[in-house]
Amino acid sequence: MENYIEEQNFFKAFADASRLKIIEVLSLECKSVNEIARLAGLSQPLTSHHLKVLTKAGIARAESRASFNYY
Repeated sequence: MENYIEEQNFFKAFADASRLKIIEVLSLECKSVNEIARLAGLSQPLTSHHLKVLTKAGIARAESRASFNYY
């Protein structure tokens, strides 16, 4: 059952156009949340929400640098 939930989260992460934009932005290099939001044309809170979904699904990961998270 646990594997099913992990697979469900993984595929659900790709089911949103905004998350696909974020994946495209991140495909080139690590960026901060603000940079991702600007390049994807999304608000910062919405971008943070989508990054949480992508991180939970194992598609993105966060790295702390100074006082910012980079994905």
